[in-house]
Amino acid sequence: MNDLKTKITWNLSNYCKSECSYCPTSLRGGDVPNDIEEYKRIAQLIIDNYTRMGRTIEWTINGGEPLDIDYFPSFLKLCRENGDRLSLNTNGGKIWMDWWAIEPYVDYLSLSYHYWQQPSLVKYIIQTFQKNNKGLDVIVPIRPDYFDEDINRAIDIENEFSIVVSKSILYNHADPVGGMFPYTEQQLRIIRGEELVAEQQYFESTTHDERYQDTYNSNPSFTGQMCNAGIERLNIGHLGWVSGSDCNNIPLGNIWTPGWTPPTQGQKCGKISCISGSDQQITKFSQ
Repeated sequence: MNDLKTKITWNLSNYCKSECSYCPTSLRGGDVPNDIEEYKRIAQLIIDNYTRMGRTIEWTINGGEPLDIDYFPSFLKLCRENGDRLSLNTNGGKIWMDWWAIEPYVDYLSLSYHYWQQPSLVKYIIQTFQKNNKGLDVIVPIRPDYFDEDINRAIDIENEFSIVVSKSILYNHADPVGGMFPYTEQQLRIIRGEELVAEQQYFESTTHDERYQDTYNSNPSFTGQMCNAGIERLNIGHLGWVSGSDCNNIPLGNIWTPGWTPPTQGQKCGKISCISGSDQQITKFSQ
C-alpha cells in the first residue's frame, strides 16, 4: 500500500435545508449547490493530480449539509473508489433509503443529532454502521436553554448503543473566537468537567489581543521553511476557495475558476507561528 497520503477536506457548500436555531446563516444560508456533475469534474481533477504524484487520497466531506445536494451518492462513489478512505460529516438527512446508497462508500461517519431529527432514523444509521463495523461518532449539540432535553438525548443513545456520544458546546458564530453560548458553570461541568469551565473563565478574563498573543507564543514557528501544504493537505471551502493548510499561508485559487488545477509543489512558510495542530503535522523542511 502507498504510504504517501493526501488528506482532502472538502466543504461542498454552505447550503442546508434544516435551519438549526444555533447555526449561523454563513454556514447554512448559501445558494443551492452546483450540479453534482460539476463536483465530480473537480474531484476527477484532484484524483488525477495526486495519482500522478504517486499519492493516495483520504477524503473528508462536509457541508453545509452534503445530503441536500441532489445525486450526492454518485459523488461519494467516485471519491471512495479513487481514494484510500472517506469520512462524511452529516446530519443524516430525512430519508431512510438514502443510506442504502451512501453507506457502502463511507468508512467513517460523523453524525450530528439535532433537536428536530427523527430518533428512529438516527438509530437506524447507527445500527447500520455498527453492523458493518465502521467508524462512527455521534455528536449532539447542547443548547444551554434546552440543556436537559439535549443531554438526555445524548445519554439515551449512549445507553442504547454502548457508545460515547460527543456533547458539543455551541459558540457564537460557530467559532471559539466568539466565545461560548451562555452556559452555567454547572452545565459545563456536566458536559466535560472543569476543562470547559476553565476555558470559559479564560475567555472572560482576557482580551482578544491577549488571547491572540497567547496562541502565537504557545505554538512552534516554521517561518522560512518549506511546507508540504497543498501536497499532504488540501482544504476546499464552501465557496470553492482552496488552501493547503488551515493557516492559508498561500491561497491556492478557487475550484470554480475556469482552468483551476490542484497544486503540484509545497510552499514557503510565511507565518509567525503554526497555530493549527493539523498544520503542525504537515512535513516541514529546509530549502
